[in-house]
Amino acid sequence: MNKINVPLKNNRYDIFFDQAIDKYIDRAIDNLGKYDKVFILTQQSILDFYKDYNIFSKYNIVILQSGEFSKTIQSVELIINQLLINGCTRKSLLIGFGGGVTTDTTGLVASLFMRGIDHVFIPTSLIGMVDASIGGKTGINSSIARNVIGTFKQPKAVFIDILLLKTLPKTEIINGFAEIIKYGLICDQNLFNQLASSFNELLKMEDIDTLELVIISCCKHKVKFILNDEFDHGERMKLNFGHTIGHALESYFKFIGISHGEAVYYGMVAASYISMQKGYLNKSNFHKINNFIHAIPKSSLKEINRKKLIEYIKYDKKRIRNKVNFILLKDIGESMINNDIKDEDILEAINFICN
Repeated sequence: MNKINVPLKNNRYDIFFDQAIDKYIDRAIDNLGKYDKVFILTQQSILDFYKDYNIFSKYNIVILQSGEFSKTIQSVELIINQLLINGCTRKSLLIGFGGGVTTDTTGLVASLFMRGIDHVFIPTSLIGMVDASIGGKTGINSSIARNVIGTFKQPKAVFIDILLLKTLPKTEIINGFAEIIKYGLICDQNLFNQLASSFNELLKMEDIDTLELVIISCCKHKVKFILNDEFDHGERMKLNFGHTIGHALESYFKFIGISHGEAVYYGMVAASYISMQKGYLNKSNFHKINNFIHAIPKSSLKEINRKKLIEYIKYDKKRIRNKVNFILLKDIGESMINNDIKDEDILEAINFICN
């Protein structure tokens, strides 16, 4: 079993990596603390896949709504009411079992319920494993923008079992790789080169050990960003590379017809394009990035109102003093924060990805 420690001053915890982690997960939870009750928050589709997983026969189950529709204030209230009705207390534990939607929602519920109770994550998606389950960000959507309602609440532990990915459709694996490619672009050129040269082989998930090493590498990168900037005031913003335009696309399409991973793919190309146009990223590396991401299967962008899309960017969480802190590339593996990107720069990049 591999383990990464997250030594935050007030919220130390471990990320555990193992295959078939279900064999000891209940013992690991017992070691975290003495809880009067344990509740698993998951979605029905995920429960159907993993109903034979050991913990589902031991703990209380709360079903979340499917997809992004569970990430609303109304849904969070329904979850909290279910917890109350079933005897959840300040001494109870929540387990978020699922992908990024489940971990985002579970973390927020854990931070709000009786002003905060313990929670752990067992991510089942690639995005959940390399990004959403680590770092303490929680978030749900408002009616017009993504992840603008949230808190910081670190988990007590994260348990990553790569064998859980075996049940996912290929499209979900492809979506998850958007976040992995992001790490390569912002801070790890060797990782990017590895992904570009062996992407199709990794997608087949035949060499599970190599994929696990890639996931561990991404988690280590994220932990470094968190330790340097737990509350997202500076360096941690770089983890949002590709997400400024990506989140705007999701909001524009009302979270229907484009997945988070697909939106981030387009957002990363757009941010790379702006980086090139501003003279930070050389043309050769831009074309290397664009050609790689262009070849990855994803939904095509239909005819959109470019100016309306830009309006959604004004809700971006990185916007300070009426300026968006845009994440750009100096090189593959080297990123920067820039707050001098104008609407016309963004519009030109949107035109590029739409064409």
